[in-house]
Amino acid sequence: MRDHPCQQHRPGHHTDACLTGPCGYCGTSLHTIASGECRSCLRIVCEACDAGYHPDLGPICRPCTQPGSGAGPASPTPPDDQELHRLCVFELALNCGHLVTMALTGWYPVSVACCERLGGTILHGIYVPYSSQVDGTRLVSERYEYRPKGTPSEPDRLVDRRPRTDEPYQSPRPGGPTHAGRYPARVGAAWSLDGSVPPAATH
Repeated sequence: MRDHPCQQHRPGHHTDACLTGPCGYCGTSLHTIASGECRSCLRIVCEACDAGYHPDLGPICRPCTQPGSGAGPASPTPPDDQELHRLCVFELALNCGHLVTMALTGWYPVSVACCERLGGTILHGIYVPYSSQVDGTRLVSERYEYRPKGTPSEPDRLVDRRPRTDEPYQSPRPGGPTHAGRYPARVGAAWSLDGSVPPAATH
């Protein structure tokens, strides 16, 4: 639907034609049904085409839930004072035994600060947990946005965390990919670098 009203204006500046016109995916009239802006392609879609609303990220339409099918760059060359930012949402399987959803600018990270299962360090009474390695990744949504040159990337946001359900996997080939699945790769303890201890938690 290249001629959809949502494609005729700057991102986020919806008109009455967008809000009461056809769904950006199936074409159903939005006059009498609930709708929302897809967080990936930025089209207004009906609730039937909403493949999962997230309170922090908003709805996402069904086509954009497929990896690599999100809205690509609007133009190969940005304006002189703009640069292209790639905004993604990933589902990451971590070796601490968690499955997390992260919103970030750019590609997925190699490690994620998730929890205290793997242990950590203490320095000056401050405990810092070790980061978890990424065992697997799934692209949930992807979109591109022009921003003024020099605009810093938004900090990565961990928006959901839940236990993994997959079993450990050992590659049959030496050096092949392995993962700990639902179980932590290891259980770590706190290691004090200067002999200090973190303050006791108060309830």
